[in-house]
Amino acid sequence: MASLKYLRVMAGIKLDKLDIRILELLQNSNMLTPKLSEMAKDIGTTNATVYRRIEALKKNGVIVGHSTRIDARLVGKAFQALIYLRLPRSIGTEEKDKLSNKLLELSNTEAIYMPLGKWSYILKTSHKDIEELNKFVQDELAKVPYDEMQIELILRVVKEGQISIPRGTA
Repeated sequence: MASLKYLRVMAGIKLDKLDIRILELLQNSNMLTPKLSEMAKDIGTTNATVYRRIEALKKNGVIVGHSTRIDARLVGKAFQALIYLRLPRSIGTEEKDKLSNKLLELSNTEAIYMPLGKWSYILKTSHKDIEELNKFVQDELAKVPYDEMQIELILRVVKEGQISIPRGTA
């Protein structure tokens, strides 16, 4: 294994080809708990090696948890939107931190992003229908001091929930 070229990630953790393949298998698995034996067979190594590598990836913070992707349509939340908010320039850092915590408490919110550029926040939300989205905007977002809002409806999700795993050599 010493001959393998290593890839570097931002935190300075070295990922080799085996780590990357394990991450791909974990991320693309349709099982709630992927079987080590199937992963080991696919990679061409032992169960113990796969287990040790996964534990090391967890310990180093590369794997930060396990989640289940749920089809929003099948749980009655087929109506998704991206909501862009621009805060007033007068809001300071401390106030913005408090506002971020308030945004975490909003119902129907799947994700909250703080982008670089015009918008202060981008919220990804899921709703039963347009009426529920309207109620969310009027009742919950009304508590947020924004200067401008833009809402974009999501017609179809093409890809979501996966991280691009680094390829090539450093």
